[in-house]
Amino acid sequence: MAEISMEDKRLCKHKGSCTENTLKGLLKALIQGFAAKSCMHFLLNVLLRRGYRKPLESLLGFFSLDALRFTAFAGLMNFLFKSTLCTMRNFRKKEDGLNYIVAGAISGLSIVVEDKDRRETWSLYFAARLVDIVLRGMGKRYGGWDVNKIEVYMFMFMIFFLVWSYGAEKDNLIKSYFNFLNMLYHPSKIERKIMDEWCKVNTLKNPLKA
Repeated sequence: MAEISMEDKRLCKHKGSCTENTLKGLLKALIQGFAAKSCMHFLLNVLLRRGYRKPLESLLGFFSLDALRFTAFAGLMNFLFKSTLCTMRNFRKKEDGLNYIVAGAISGLSIVVEDKDRRETWSLYFAARLVDIVLRGMGKRYGGWDVNKIEVYMFMFMIFFLVWSYGAEKDNLIKSYFNFLNMLYHPSKIERKIMDEWCKVNTLKNPLKA
């Protein structure tokens, strides 16, 4: 019988030690996060021509608090996921889905370093992806589901609720969403006046508590 090396017995199949793998992942995620944010900042400056008007302010924007938050978010998510996954494998001495569930949950704590508005955007994005994954997973296992149709119906309902909130409950919308819908629908002055009145009536009927 051939001898089984310690490397073959090890549950973690990455190269090097768990510490090395975690730190490499952290560094890579920090670089990628900073690069992605820098590219977006550069493109916005080119499109809006900010760099020509305020070159120093534009340059400092690459190292703004917003950019550093995004970079820290990307790095921390990777670090928490990999470190927790390796810890779970070594502690439980087994490899199964529970390790990934715990590692994923803990890595989600990285969102606390993000900007408040973007935190909500990330949460909504990942929630939407989760619904999509669950629907497709159940469709494959149980069959008889047309996942694409279900997603269309869900999207219709979400758009209905979003547009209704835009017209009648704008105080409950994230500012960036409200601005996006303004740009998308271009309501006339009369329509804006009606929407404002409708919002006032709803606010009086059901005042916001916070």
